Amino acid sequence: MGGNIDELLEVLAPDVTLTTDGGGRVRAALRPIRGAAKVARALAGFAGRPYEGLALSEMTIEQAEINGESGALMMHGGRVIAAGTFTVVGARIAAIQVVANPEKLEAIAARRTLPL
Repeated sequence: MGGNIDELLEVLAPDVTLTTDGGGRVRAALRPIRGAAKVARALAGFAGRPYEGLALSEMTIEQAEINGESGALMMHGGRVIAAGTFTVVGARIAAIQVVANPEKLEAIAARRTLPL
C-alpha cells in the first residue's frame, strides 16, 4: 500500500502469478500476470489509481478467510469492493487471486463460498 516496490518484491516468489476477475463489469487485468517484477508493477499501478471512484486511502482492508485460504477484503462503507487470496509457498507469495466482480462479491456479503 505504501508503494515500495522493493519491499513488495521481497515477499513475492520469482514466478508469482496474479489473477484478477472483474467479470467484465469492473476494471481488472484480462490475463494472468506472471513474474515478480510484473506483478509488483501491476499492484503498484492498481494502488496508485482510483478504483470505482475511490482512492485506496478511502478503503479499509480486513483480513479474512476466503474459501479456507488466507485472504483480504477491500471495503468501503461496509461494502466489499474486492476480495483477494494469497497462496504462500515457503516464505513468499506464489499466487494472488483478486475478485472484484460484483456478482461474485455478493457471496462474500452473504457468507457463502466465493467461486474464484
